[in-house]
Amino acid sequence: MKRRPRVVFFDVDGVLLDSLAMHLKICEDLSRENCLGLKIPTPDEFKKLARTGVRISPMKSFFRALGFSEPDAERANRYYEAHFMEKYPAAPFPFVEDVLRNLDGAGMALGIVTSNIRANVQKALGRSWGFFDPRLLYTYDHIEGLTKAQALTAGVRQLGIAPEDAIFVGDQITDRDAAAEAGVHFLGVTYGWGISREDKEFDTVHDPRELAVYLLNGQEHS
Repeated sequence: MKRRPRVVFFDVDGVLLDSLAMHLKICEDLSRENCLGLKIPTPDEFKKLARTGVRISPMKSFFRALGFSEPDAERANRYYEAHFMEKYPAAPFPFVEDVLRNLDGAGMALGIVTSNIRANVQKALGRSWGFFDPRLLYTYDHIEGLTKAQALTAGVRQLGIAPEDAIFVGDQITDRDAAAEAGVHFLGVTYGWGISREDKEFDTVHDPRELAVYLLNGQEHS
């Protein structure tokens, strides 16, 4: 992208929140407590799994990808929604609050498009939640049940801007696909769950601090 976007949509887990280890920990604990005998991958092993194209979101798909049966994944998902933020608190990556403050200060509208639920995201982001436009908060439990592509399209329409004036920041190839379907630009982060420095077909950044540089300068980065 060679110019500043008017609106920036963010995926959350792996982009704003350093939450992969906590997601793997809840899987490990549930496997042990329910005698499932599953071998839960390390974060590096999981990232390799994610790059195979296996579906890992929403959270029920995450459980299935790690070997939970359909009934076990359903039970695990209910437990996740009720207890994850209480027992497995995730935190923003370093410098995320500064990045969001700088983008907000530059006049960009900020939005969220995530497969996580609103309560988890809001609690984990803390005061950074206030940087986001209330009209642009699309979580998994959104009342309309939109896909990520549909949420991006709805957000663009909500602001009355052209799709090319928006960008979606994500950490999975499926995020790239959602951006393409909605006609918005895409920026991948390699510090998250499923995109690496090997991905050359779209722009990437490798540290949260690079997000602000890329978005404010409106320049290509690799």
